[in-house]
Amino acid sequence: MARQLSESQFPFLAELSRTGRLEVASLVVTRAARRHPLLTRGDPVDGAYLLVGGALRIYYIAADGRQATLYRVEPGGTCVLAVTAAFAREPYPAWAEAGPDGAAFVRVPNPVFRRLFDHEAGFRNFIFGALSRRVLELMQILEETGSAQIEQRVARLLLRQADAEGLVRASQRQIAAEIGTAREVVFRALRALSERGLVETGRLRIRVIDALGLRRAGDLDMPRAQPARGREP
Repeated sequence: MARQLSESQFPFLAELSRTGRLEVASLVVTRAARRHPLLTRGDPVDGAYLLVGGALRIYYIAADGRQATLYRVEPGGTCVLAVTAAFAREPYPAWAEAGPDGAAFVRVPNPVFRRLFDHEAGFRNFIFGALSRRVLELMQILEETGSAQIEQRVARLLLRQADAEGLVRASQRQIAAEIGTAREVVFRALRALSERGLVETGRLRIRVIDALGLRRAGDLDMPRAQPARGREP
C-alpha cells in the first residue's frame, strides 16, 4: 500500500500553495487491518479521511441487526459522511470499517482540513466533487432499493464486483450484508441465477458465466421511464 498521498491519486495536490503542500506533507499514513472498525455511529469525527490503499466500507445496521452497505471508498477518495459530520460538528451517522484487504489512509485533522478548504481551491473542488458524486450514487441506491427485486439487486452487485475474469470473491453472507437482506434470500436468488446458466457458485466465490444475461436479469438494459410531462396551459 502507498506510504503517502500522491498526485496520481489526488490531483489537487498539484494545485496547493507552498503552505498547503507543507501541511499535507506532514500528515502520516495510518494502516488498518482487514475488517477493522474505524468509526461507529455516534463517534466524534475530527477531520477528513483520504484513502491511499485498500478500501473502506461504510454501512448501517438496521433495527433487526442486519447490515447494508451504503458505499465504499476506494484509493483517491474520501468518506463524505466523515466530511459532513466534521463540518457540522455532528457525530458520525453510520459505521466504517477497513475492507477485505485492509486500508491505508491519511486523516486530515479538522483545523488543517478547514484551512485547506478555506484557502486552497483545488482541495475545495476535490471535496465538492466527492460530495456530488456520492449524493448521486446514494440516490441511485435508494431508487434501486425501493424498486428492484432481490434477484435484480444481486445480479447488479455481481456485475459491479466481478473482476476481469468474471469472478466475485464473496460469501453469501457478505452479499446479504451488502444489500441489506438475509443470507437465505441471497441463496435463493443465486440458485435462480445459477439454474438459468448466468452464474456458477462455489465456496466463497461466484463466477459470472453470462454477463449479458446477468445484465438482463438485473434489468440494466431496460430504458428508464421518463416522467410524464404536464400539458401546456
